Amino acid sequence: MIDTLLSVFRISIKAIFANKMRAALTSLGIVIGVAAVITMLAVGSGTQKSMEERFSRFGTNILYLRQPWNLDESISSPKDITMDDVRAVRRLRGVTAAAPYISSGFAVKYGITETTIDVLATDTDIFKTYDWQLASGREFTQREVDTYAQVAILGDTSAKTIFNDVDPIGKIVIFDEIPFTIIGVMKKNGQGGFGFDMDEGTLIPYTTGKVKMNTGWKSENRRALDQVIIRVEDFNKIDELKVSITNAIRNTHKIHPLGKDDFQLDDFASFVEEAKAASKTMGILLGVIGAVSLLVGGIGVMNIMLVSVTERTREIGIRMAIGATSADIRLQFLAEAVTLSCFGGIIGVLLGIGVTLIVAANSTSIPAQLSVGSIVISFAFSAATGIFFGYYPAHKASKLTPIDALRYE
Repeated sequence: MIDTLLSVFRISIKAIFANKMRAALTSLGIVIGVAAVITMLAVGSGTQKSMEERFSRFGTNILYLRQPWNLDESISSPKDITMDDVRAVRRLRGVTAAAPYISSGFAVKYGITETTIDVLATDTDIFKTYDWQLASGREFTQREVDTYAQVAILGDTSAKTIFNDVDPIGKIVIFDEIPFTIIGVMKKNGQGGFGFDMDEGTLIPYTTGKVKMNTGWKSENRRALDQVIIRVEDFNKIDELKVSITNAIRNTHKIHPLGKDDFQLDDFASFVEEAKAASKTMGILLGVIGAVSLLVGGIGVMNIMLVSVTERTREIGIRMAIGATSADIRLQFLAEAVTLSCFGGIIGVLLGIGVTLIVAANSTSIPAQLSVGSIVISFAFSAATGIFFGYYPAHKASKLTPIDALRYE
């Protein structure tokens, strides 16, 4: 049996090399299809992992309390989110921290350096909600928050932009004509939700921001916060805490039992799950697109093999006349189709790996992550394509009778 298979394989190789150009063009569709499947699955997998890593920095046990952007018009006197709400949330069991969050942008000046910077006005709980850590200096204190102190903590990138190689600690920086003393510099942390990038920004006490700099979406109300960032102890109890927080804020806002909420509580975990589902769907879609390319390549294999059967009809007749069975003829042409597909699969795998590595090395916006599974699946699919699309031409060849085949011109 093994000798027969080796003999068939040798005959297949000879037939393929007898028509090198045709074999190359036949395999081209498989090459492109396999490379497309590997590259697209790698991009899909890399995108999913990148999104999961970005969201994991925020934590799935984070809640955002804010006033809805599209407030129900039936609510006649909506209340702003204030520190009264923060204090009410902090009293709840199961809440680790609740930090006021007011974002803005300011012109910054230090010496001859002038730039703009994103500023987050908050208090000491922000370090508990996002697990932000300092590279140097210190956090601002509750006393500094209470006394409207003009102190600031810079992000890693903003510190380098303003000070270059100079140590920022203790230096005076002008934020919109108001001097601030730099008391700390953050380690690299990344975004902290709702678009604020701590690396590019700075932290100041919320009291200073509201009273001295008139920050926030609702600058006319010096008590209004943009939102509140809430960290809960146990993610598994987040639904229970959402109910408790909702009741606490309704009580603070003095909302009638039948009245509608004038606030919104966003569960970041739901954002994470939605993002994961979206990235997984995109990965599947990319894989399907690659599979379609492979399917087109398989159809090309079948067409070329049908032409080959027609051209080699007399050869088939001679082989059958000297004792070859229908099974032998079927196996020969099937082996040629599978060999072509496997050669194309090997080249496609190498091409797909190369393209993926180039994309990963030269693009930060298109993450790509190779996986052994995608490579194995792609190669197996290429071999299966050869079997599937090669069977019909092989079966057609095996049905020829020796007399009809020898008569063929």
